[in-house]
Amino acid sequence: MPQTLHHKVLGLSPGATKKQIKSAYRKLAFKYHPDRNNSAGAVRKFQELTEAYDYLIDHPEAGLNDAKSYEEQLAGEVYKKEREKMKQRASAQREKKRQQEEYFNRPEWHDPILLLKYAGNGIALLFAVSAVVFPVLLAIFGDPQSLAGTSIFIVMGIVLLVYIYQKRKLWFRLGQLNTSPGEMLNFFRLVPGKPSKDRCCYCRSTMADGKAYRIELLKTVDIEVRTYGTLNHSAKYKNRVKRVVVPRSARAVYYHRLASLIKFLSILAFLFFFPVESILWRFIAGLLFGGIISSLFLKLGRVRSKVSYLLTPGLIVKVVIWMVSLSLISSLGPGFDIQISSFVYLVVAGLLFLLDMIFDLAVGFLPFYRRMFKPVFKQRAILDSLYNDGYQNYQELPVYSIIYPLVRWLF
Repeated sequence: MPQTLHHKVLGLSPGATKKQIKSAYRKLAFKYHPDRNNSAGAVRKFQELTEAYDYLIDHPEAGLNDAKSYEEQLAGEVYKKEREKMKQRASAQREKKRQQEEYFNRPEWHDPILLLKYAGNGIALLFAVSAVVFPVLLAIFGDPQSLAGTSIFIVMGIVLLVYIYQKRKLWFRLGQLNTSPGEMLNFFRLVPGKPSKDRCCYCRSTMADGKAYRIELLKTVDIEVRTYGTLNHSAKYKNRVKRVVVPRSARAVYYHRLASLIKFLSILAFLFFFPVESILWRFIAGLLFGGIISSLFLKLGRVRSKVSYLLTPGLIVKVVIWMVSLSLISSLGPGFDIQISSFVYLVVAGLLFLLDMIFDLAVGFLPFYRRMFKPVFKQRAILDSLYNDGYQNYQELPVYSIIYPLVRWLF
């Protein structure tokens, strides 16, 4: 008997359980048993029932595949393949995450990142409190009209305070440092590394026996804009990323670390001790002084700066716009004290969120637009070729285009 007829003989559907098979067989066997049924076909029918019963008891899943239509079988195969792809993607993501955790748990990354997280959480808390308190005090004791321009900072401060309160148990419990104070001092000592056949790109006639410097460039190849209604849009950038490893000597690493320390200490010193009322101008003065001193330090050490690639015509134009805008709302008071008006909040918010868009609208159609993102100083051949191919240092997005080069310049 063909396998596809076994279920049909017992009046069952493919996939019937053993209990259903036995129940159907007992009913039909009682009806067609030769001792109870004397009809001509009863014996043959009983034999078919017994054959079907014996086979299905041993093969309860028989006929399932035959019962499925072609569309069902095809859908099952597609579903099976998709599940395998999903498993492979999930496995690849877990492996990538594991590699990233291992990489950032290395001593040279774990502690600096942890310190930056603590500093960032502290600055976030200070900013949240200041964003709420200072505008209110300024409106009470200064200009009440300034509250209209500072309301956005009050809202941002309240939202950030609520978020910090929700995370209060872990806000300043991010982990412990893996490096001892003695090992931290080694970070600023000249320690030769493994010898290399490459020459250092920052010191003339020096072999690259130190930690290489890595530069990441990107090129936007597509922009996907989605609209969800009036005033509700989103843009997704598809970028092609290139990572360039620049050979560096231990001597260059040593000077670059000290230059970063000089910049950082300069900013802190000016924030606390520079005799100017405006904190914003203290910060700017610290940036300028730190940049000049660190450049002189590298010049005396005959070491090239590692961040010269950040200086582009576009960045220079934006810095000039920042300086002119802040100067227009500032005045020189008694004792060369720079005072800044209450419009500073509106101006800074506009520069952070609107400058990049206005810059692109004003310069984007000009033929030399792409040159605005190429470094002013000549770089290595591989970097210059990537810049000529349309790659740039970072995405020109609001806020990010200010924060990213600043962080890279500092560290």
